[in-house]
Amino acid sequence: MIFVIMGMEVHPFDRLARAIDELQLAEAGREEYFIQLGSCTYEPKHARFERFLSFGDVCENVRKSSVVISHAGAGSTLVCIQQGKHPILVPRRSHFGEHVDEHQVPFAARFAGLGLATTVDTLEELPAAVVAVRAKPPPRQLAGGARELEAWLEAFWQGIAGRARA
Repeated sequence: MIFVIMGMEVHPFDRLARAIDELQLAEAGREEYFIQLGSCTYEPKHARFERFLSFGDVCENVRKSSVVISHAGAGSTLVCIQQGKHPILVPRRSHFGEHVDEHQVPFAARFAGLGLATTVDTLEELPAAVVAVRAKPPPRQLAGGARELEAWLEAFWQGIAGRARA
């Protein structure tokens, strides 16, 4: 399975949802695409999807996937890396109405520069990126900076869970 994370952003990421649906159709059953669709207005006709998943379900789907494609959100990216995946990051772009600014572009570039992710600048690059990431061996260890961010994110989630129980 190829797992796709759109995140919880209020802005739809229809551009990526359409591209994944087209990939599912083109692959004709080679591998299933499963999309965490979020607020997209486009609903896939060929790929399986759910709008929102719990954090645990996201982690489980990342773990059992052969490839992860994700928006370039910090949480989603770090979950992928923590689960031993080399994600394909597709930054949301403000000029497409997918976010309020371009902050995901340098974030994705940084992780790609560290060798922790593959970034696609145009969706035409996505099929080749999937092939390349399928052929990559799993990452052996996290870079120090990513490990620090991962620890912060884990503490953040634990804090939210603790407040929810109280």
